[in-house]
Amino acid sequence: MQNLQTGTDPECRLFQKFAELGHYGGRPGTTRQGTYAVTPSGVLLASLNSNDPQRIADMLQRALAKWQTLSRTERLLPYDPQTRVADIRRPERFYPEDGLVLYVTSRDMPRDTPTAPPVNADWRQRAWNQDYAWFTKSEAKQFLPTQPQLGNKREVPSVILHRVACAHLVDNVRGQTAPFEESQVQKARLTTEVTALAGNVVTLRLEGETLTANEGRRKHGLDMRLLGKATYDVTKECFLTFEMVALGARWGGTQNNSRRYDLEAAPIGLLFTLAGDSLCERVAPAFNHHRVYRPVVSVN
Repeated sequence: MQNLQTGTDPECRLFQKFAELGHYGGRPGTTRQGTYAVTPSGVLLASLNSNDPQRIADMLQRALAKWQTLSRTERLLPYDPQTRVADIRRPERFYPEDGLVLYVTSRDMPRDTPTAPPVNADWRQRAWNQDYAWFTKSEAKQFLPTQPQLGNKREVPSVILHRVACAHLVDNVRGQTAPFEESQVQKARLTTEVTALAGNVVTLRLEGETLTANEGRRKHGLDMRLLGKATYDVTKECFLTFEMVALGARWGGTQNNSRRYDLEAAPIGLLFTLAGDSLCERVAPAFNHHRVYRPVVSVN
């Protein structure tokens, strides 16, 4: 969303054209989140920022009615959009084809006095979120000891661990949040140990901890324990499996992560697993613009 709002390539310009006429239009600095119904030419049909199915359905009906009033010329661009594809600067163009891509899910964990949420429970009780974490091929190798022999260990370099701590160990369970800065990492360690060898396949145990805290106007933080296992093929130079859980406590809130009335420390969990390779799983990490992603995603 940030890229669409501030970018200058054809895709961003098209988005800005219709979003400025939408529900948040005319308010500089305000998010343009929402659902937009738009013609290929960029004519706004209708828009709304809501998770209410009926309101969305009503919006789509209005959009369809407006679509039917437009001519073919009004609906379509005056040029073939395929001629502009090379000019689109999505961060997905930096997808690490031969690297390590992890699927990250987050959710609140049961609290001290757990109660089964009723069928009609508030959405916050069932909330979860997802993201993707990217590492280059050379970075993926740095999860392994230099000599992958039984019992050998390695401390994962800070350039990798800070990416995890700042950009992925965040409280996005209920919605949009903010990453941590590297200066806000108070503790970060991830140790890998070779626990088994089978031909070309190395089995690793992962264990570590992180503590990140923003002491600014909106105080928030996470104190996490990391545990996991993975297998790596030293011949193919790729991970075959990867599972790591991060369990601990979160506190405070950010501007848009819906923690306004839930600021006290409470349990949270995140799971990192190997992502698939379909087009829909090549979505760039939410905080790909963060400096911790510079080794992967170019700012240009």
